[in-house]
Amino acid sequence: MKIKRFSYEAYDKDKTFQTGELNANDVKEAYVVLQNQGLAAVEIKEVQRRFLDNLLERIEQVRVGNKWTALFFRQLSTTLDVMHLKASLDLLLLSTKDKSQQAIIKSILSDIEVGKTLADALSKYRLIFSDNIIQMMIIAQRSGRMQEISEKLAEQLEKDYKSRQKLRSALYYPTFVLIAAMISITILINVVLPVFANFFQSQNASLPILTQIFLTAGIFLSQNMLLIFILLMILSAACVWIYKNSPSVQLYLDQYLLKVPLIGNLISQKEWMNSFGSLSFLLESGVQIDEAIGMVANASSNSYIKVVWTQVKYKVEQGGRLQSESFPAEYQGLITTGESSGTLPEMLKKCEKLSEFEVEELSSQLPVKAEIFGTLFVGIIVALIVFSVILPILSINI
Repeated sequence: MKIKRFSYEAYDKDKTFQTGELNANDVKEAYVVLQNQGLAAVEIKEVQRRFLDNLLERIEQVRVGNKWTALFFRQLSTTLDVMHLKASLDLLLLSTKDKSQQAIIKSILSDIEVGKTLADALSKYRLIFSDNIIQMMIIAQRSGRMQEISEKLAEQLEKDYKSRQKLRSALYYPTFVLIAAMISITILINVVLPVFANFFQSQNASLPILTQIFLTAGIFLSQNMLLIFILLMILSAACVWIYKNSPSVQLYLDQYLLKVPLIGNLISQKEWMNSFGSLSFLLESGVQIDEAIGMVANASSNSYIKVVWTQVKYKVEQGGRLQSESFPAEYQGLITTGESSGTLPEMLKKCEKLSEFEVEELSSQLPVKAEIFGTLFVGIIVALIVFSVILPILSINI
């Protein structure tokens, strides 16, 4: 059910008139939330939210970030060891200074107070709490192991956050090199080259074909920059829409992405690291293997790896083994050994450690190789432009 926004007018216990807004599924739930806050509602109206309001809320949720999600469950697991859920959330609210984080915790508390489960309360913020997290909370409440599962979930989220940061840091330099190269090339073509071309033409020297190509490209770009930008934005939006709404296109591109040299291997190893770590964690938490594999498949951000886990889940449900030829070769032996010896969670942890080592190794190599190829790319382009300037000079001398 889609969460709605309501504005309210109410009186508190001191008969003080108050106004505000809150999130709820319907008007009835909004009344209950206000009652639990000690407010007597006078009027409640649904707020018709504009596109910009929804966009700003989504941006705000993204800003909260994965780091806070891990911290949320780390603090929750610590406090649940000595107090119940509502008291733990109250303590988290007191220790949080960020207004967006406070609003999220207040919303969760309101839902808990009206009898909702923690999983239902978290499901309002799917940009922050993924499907995997929500399913883990369902299992935690079903099994009565909220503190233990929250602690393991915090460990998993912390590992995932660190791996994301390493990948992001590894991509900073290549991105900077590419941007710097494009700026340099644009200046050379649109500023430097036309000055030389005008001089050569004043000397009645014919321009070589290479120089004419760069000049024509520069003039076209300068005269149609706005149109090109708009077309690129439309094309990008269309590509994103097709990617999001076409499973076959998404599967093909995700599978191709994993084959891209260096970057593809890095993304692949990160996906396997998260998958094996999550599966080991779920199995240790008492989740049935077929259900655990389904949760791992849903949590994967790459559609190809999601398909691999879905196929493995079907095979396991039919009485087959977890081991699959679709897994990277270096993990197949460990998984087979784990199934044969009854130590599958431990072997999956070894797979996670192995892939974590690969992620660290590739992350350290990426900036160095990006520097080499980036410098080579810029050098070739600049050399071509300089050569296009030198050719007319040579023709004048001749």
